[in-house]
Amino acid sequence: MKIFNLFPLTVLQSKIYLEDEERKILINEINKMKHQDDKEKTSSYAWTGDTNGHEFLFSNNLFKNLSNKISSVIIEYLKTLEINTEYLDIYYQRSWATYTENEQSINFHTHSQSNISFAYYLLKPNNSGGIIFKSNELQNEIAKNIFTNSKLEKSLINKANPYNSDRSIFDLEQDSIIIFPSKTPHATAPNLSGSPRISISGDVSIMLKDSKGFEHLMPNFKNWTKI
Repeated sequence: MKIFNLFPLTVLQSKIYLEDEERKILINEINKMKHQDDKEKTSSYAWTGDTNGHEFLFSNNLFKNLSNKISSVIIEYLKTLEINTEYLDIYYQRSWATYTENEQSINFHTHSQSNISFAYYLLKPNNSGGIIFKSNELQNEIAKNIFTNSKLEKSLINKANPYNSDRSIFDLEQDSIIIFPSKTPHATAPNLSGSPRISISGDVSIMLKDSKGFEHLMPNFKNWTKI
C-alpha cells in the first residue's frame, strides 16, 4: 500500500542566531515601543506593534542586521518553491514586534494584503506557546465537518493525525524563524510560561521587475500612476 499526500502547504523553519548583546538591545527597543502605547491595557490578547503604530520595525537601524538575515531565509523559501527570484523585486511591506505576556494569545487571522509572512522568536521561554496553522480546505474531508473536535470527542475519529486534522502547531525554540504564505490562517497558543514571549513578524510583497508577458503577478509599483 502507498499513501500519496498531494497539494501541500509549505512552511519553512530555520534558525537565526543573534549575539546576546544585540538581543538585549532589540528587546529593550521593543519594550520602549510597547510602553509608549498610551492605549496599553491588560488584555487576554498579545500586544502587536502593527496595530499600535509600530508597523515599520525594519526602518529602525537597530534591526538592520536581523532584517538582512531574515532576507536570506526568505530567498531560500522562494527557491524551495522553485520561484526564480531574478525576475522579482522583494519588499518588506510591514514589520513589527509582538509581545505576549502570561496567558495571552492571538486569534486566527490572515495577512491578505501580502504574499509571504514570517515570525522570528527573539525571546522564547519554555512553555510560552507556539504558532498554529489552520486549513479552511480539508482535502480529505469525505463528509462535511467529519474531522471536527466534536467527532473526535465522540470517538467517530479515533485520533487526530496529519490526514484528518485541520490545524497544526509549531512550538519553536528561541532564535527560530518560520515562513509561510500570508493567506494561511494562523494563531498563537497561550503563553503559559509566566514570562514574556517576544517575536518579530513581517509581511513580504513580491512584484515583477518587468511585467511584460505576465498577467497575474503584481507589476512593479515604479510604473504605477498615482490618482
